[in-house]
Amino acid sequence: MRHSPNQLTPTQQTAFEQIEQAVETDEPFTPDTAIDWISTGDVEHSEAEALLEQLLLKGYLYETGTGLQITK
Repeated sequence: MRHSPNQLTPTQQTAFEQIEQAVETDEPFTPDTAIDWISTGDVEHSEAEALLEQLLLKGYLYETGTGLQITK
């Protein structure tokens, strides 16, 4: 499954694209790192946290024992 059938809002899509562009390997990344990547735009920290949560809930990202990964 590449992505959930749940559609992203434009803001969520932008956040997801920022994470995709920042990920360089298949290694897991931390939630704090993902929030930093999302916050590189004009997004406040609290909004970045909420966007990350939505990406997890919609299945675009998933948690592993060592961090987060993009759903492929």
